[in-house]
Amino acid sequence: MTGSVWAVVVTWNRRALLERCLAHLIAQTRPCDGVVVVDNASDDGTAEMLADAWAGKALVVRMPVNTGGAGGFNAGIRAAVEAGADRVWLMDDDVLAAPDALEALLRAQTMLEGEGVTPAFLCSSVRSPQGHLTNTPEIDRRRNALGYPAWGERLEQGLIPVRQATFVSVLVSRAAVTRQGLPLAPMFIWGDDTEYTLRLSRDGPGYLVAASRVTHVRAAPGHLTIETEADPGRERLHRYLTRNVILAKRRHEGRGAALRYVVSRLRIVGRLALRGRWRKAGVLMAGVVDGARFDPKVEHCTPS
Repeated sequence: MTGSVWAVVVTWNRRALLERCLAHLIAQTRPCDGVVVVDNASDDGTAEMLADAWAGKALVVRMPVNTGGAGGFNAGIRAAVEAGADRVWLMDDDVLAAPDALEALLRAQTMLEGEGVTPAFLCSSVRSPQGHLTNTPEIDRRRNALGYPAWGERLEQGLIPVRQATFVSVLVSRAAVTRQGLPLAPMFIWGDDTEYTLRLSRDGPGYLVAASRVTHVRAAPGHLTIETEADPGRERLHRYLTRNVILAKRRHEGRGAALRYVVSRLRIVGRLALRGRWRKAGVLMAGVVDGARFDPKVEHCTPS
């Protein structure tokens, strides 16, 4: 397979994790042709580390303010594509890629293209440091010519068709970026990757590549829900999550799916209120209200 692959890593105030992430990137059996690091206005020495250790090795995009993961990936993909990348390999700063993770993704892409299949995107198998599956993508259940779900057709190749994935090792082609645009920067955090991969997979599935493995060193592992959120500093982020999920469902699953999700959130609001957890209930309710009017436009970039 010809064509350049640029890794895009978004970071904010996690210098030590970023250093580990980048160390795994430069150890790939199929080296990246370029690396973009989007620094979301970190103030923990990240900028100084990048200027010292990665001068000339990475294209650093320093944001004037923290734009969240959504703004970071928007800027990072734009920078990589405008620099000439044929494919972008997306990941957060807490992702540790196995040495052959990229090689396995590209091998799968070559195999699919040899069969006349253009995947919407490719993603890796993700596990926690303890070995648990995490960030599991949603299986694409589109049907074959006989009317059966076709998700098992390439199991022997170690591939599973998926509709959406998180930005924890996702490979996207420049052609897909040109056609579908960039992640929605106004989403800020949580759910932007779901919306973007759903957008990419409108016309055909992405694929989970079992042989491509990464470890996700999450600060707070487990399913995101405000009911069990123990970090007061993260509570407010659930407003963005609720708003963003409503947007994704409205755009990619229809108003009925969005309405059902809203009803499920209102039930949680009621449970929280009954328990006297008024702050959490207010955060969730604000997200529901925001979701009704949130309508950001898709941006595009111009490849070199």
